Amino acid sequence: MPGRFFAFALAAALAALPVRAEPTDELTSLRQETERLRQSLHELENRIQALEERKAAPAEPAFFVLQRKWSEIRPGTPQEHVEVLLGKPERVMRINGDLVWYYLYPDLGRGSVFFSAEGKVTAAQAPRLSWSW
Repeated sequence: MPGRFFAFALAAALAALPVRAEPTDELTSLRQETERLRQSLHELENRIQALEERKAAPAEPAFFVLQRKWSEIRPGTPQEHVEVLLGKPERVMRINGDLVWYYLYPDLGRGSVFFSAEGKVTAAQAPRLSWSW
């Protein structure tokens, strides 16, 4: 019995000692992974919040969304921004050396966007996005 008490007391004393461990590669790797997971979680929380807010807001009819997107296309708009707004074009062509993107919308018609050699909008022809009787 005294041996058990001594072992217990020794274990308790060792547990109470401050432990100073040098960071290992494994510990550093775990800390980096933890930070990466925190950032990923934060991004996912933001996306969920944005989706919940969008769901809560009344849906804008697709016609008006398309009209708003085409209204943002002006001379000087970068090619990348046009793709973000309108998506990939239905057809891509070159006319007199200028790049032209064509968009087709059933029941609305066609639209086209002309680009300079620098990838900036020079002209755009939106599809007919108005009510007609």
